[in-house]
Amino acid sequence: MAELRLQIPDEVVAKLQARLGSKTKVTDIARDAITLFNWAVDERAKGRMVMSSEENGSDPARLIMPSLDMAAARAGK
Repeated sequence: MAELRLQIPDEVVAKLQARLGSKTKVTDIARDAITLFNWAVDERAKGRMVMSSEENGSDPARLIMPSLDMAAARAGK
């Protein structure tokens, strides 16, 4: 298992804890972030787009990150 050390600004942590609950641990935030990123990389490697929209499907927005484009390119998608 790899160990990852991050420096996350206090205001970023505070903002997330305000939305998730003050008892949310930084390690949980980091674990969820890595899980989400891993999913996004897998989706792009399959040639799929990672998007968000309003609940009714309107106003779609595509997540654009160089690393996701790299995953798609490496998979030939």
